[in-house]
Amino acid sequence: MSALLAKVGGPLVIFGAMILAAMFLGVMALSTVDRMVETARSSMKAERDAHWAAEIERSNAAANAQIAQNLKQTMAAQDAARDQVAAAEQRARELEIENAALPDDGNGGLGRERVRLLNQR
Repeated sequence: MSALLAKVGGPLVIFGAMILAAMFLGVMALSTVDRMVETARSSMKAERDAHWAAEIERSNAAANAQIAQNLKQTMAAQDAARDQVAAAEQRARELEIENAALPDDGNGGLGRERVRLLNQR
C-alpha cells in the first residue's frame, strides 16, 4: 500500500505544489497590475490637477488684467470729472467777482450786465 501511496501521492503532491505556485504567481501578477493601475491613476490625476490649476491661473490673470484696465479707466474718468468740477468752480468764482464788481443801479439786482453774467454761466 505504501508503494501505491508513493506512486499516486508523489504526483499529487507535485501537482498540488504546482497549483500553489501558479496561484502565488497569479496573485503576484494581479498585485503588480494593481500597482501599475494605481500609478497610472495617480499620474493622470496629477496631470489633470496641474492642467486645471494652470487654467484657473490663466483665468485669474485675465480677470486681474481686466480689473486693472477698468480701474485705470475709472481713475481717468474721475480725474476728468475732478478737472471739470474745478474749472466750473473757478468760473463760478470769476462770475461772482465780476458780479460784485458791477454797480448797484437800483433796478432790483437784475440789470442788463447781471443778466449777461447769468447767461455766461
